Amino acid sequence: MEEKKGNIILGIILALLMIVAIVIVIKNPNRTETTVETTPTNIQGEANIENQTNNIPEIDIEEINKTEEKETSMQKGGTFCKIENQVVFYEDKNQSIYLYNINDNKTSKIATLEHGANKIYFDGENIYFIPYYYRGKGIYKIDLQGNVQKIYEGASLQLWITEDKIYFVKQIGFDDLNQNPQGTICVMDKDGNNIVEIAQNIKNDFFIQDEKIYYTTQDRKMYVINKDGTNQEELVQGRKFVIATNEKYILYMDYASQEAKHILNIETKEDSIIGYFGQLKKFQGKTYLNVRKRLDDGSLETDYTLFEIKEDGTVQEYGKFADFGTDLKYITNGKAYISNQQEGTYTINLEDNQKESAENYKECRYFLGGYGYKIDDSNEEDIKVERIEL
Repeated sequence: MEEKKGNIILGIILALLMIVAIVIVIKNPNRTETTVETTPTNIQGEANIENQTNNIPEIDIEEINKTEEKETSMQKGGTFCKIENQVVFYEDKNQSIYLYNINDNKTSKIATLEHGANKIYFDGENIYFIPYYYRGKGIYKIDLQGNVQKIYEGASLQLWITEDKIYFVKQIGFDDLNQNPQGTICVMDKDGNNIVEIAQNIKNDFFIQDEKIYYTTQDRKMYVINKDGTNQEELVQGRKFVIATNEKYILYMDYASQEAKHILNIETKEDSIIGYFGQLKKFQGKTYLNVRKRLDDGSLETDYTLFEIKEDGTVQEYGKFADFGTDLKYITNGKAYISNQQEGTYTINLEDNQKESAENYKECRYFLGGYGYKIDDSNEEDIKVERIEL
């Protein structure tokens, strides 16, 4: 009898515990749903942008900075490059290339260039440069001891350096107004041997993504082709030029429609417009467009709106920043670094649009890999570099 009575009490207790558990779950469920951000397209083909806050996974900022430095130095070029602890930069006033070692904080002149440099590229071992079109032709290679070698005789306006190859444009003629690459895309070994032609009659910069090359031709058609020159595919027609690529999409500009900035899904071929005029910038693995939006009456907004194009092709809007334009130097840690002649460099907080200024980055000439760089070239034989963490 006592055992039966105990079982009844135990049963009542278990039942009460189950009721309490059910109540707790109803009031405070532990959800494991994942929200996927999408970018729908309206009838006019313009992207409907929503301000959304997504859960951002932890990222390795050091690795992101290294990737940015490598892509900038080997694919974009310019006058400032960095790989690991070595910085190379070009001073046009004395047509010289300098090497700055971050570890020992020392700067040394690598070489003085007879015809100057339009762009320099750096892969960590050698510097590659192309001179201004009217000052000299060729592609040159310089080791870090300052030995200069001409590896290609013809003119070129764009290089794309990989681990073992150089992709470049064999320039045919020169457009004085736009000064863009035009001619034939080629590839060669890093010593200048084994030149192979890939695509002819290109009109602007080309981009390489996932073993494919994206480019526009003289007849204003945009193509994608394999890196070995096979399987050419037409993408769009009509004064449209690629301006950025990633695994999911390409961004292109339509000069026939107020420089509209389009995003084209590589897989689905869905095509939508982000905005008009403005510019594209890439910082720390993120792609930004600062453009004017079209209003319901068909006119364009006067102010420019900043958008981030995410890796999956979705779009985030940050807001209007009237001071943005060609003076946008960098974006990191939620701040946009702006520079002009009157104020030097200042920042705008992307969350509240507040303007801030600080002396430590005010005179930075270059921004890369999460740092700003000041160059004191008042003494050409003893140039000083200061590195500022942003």
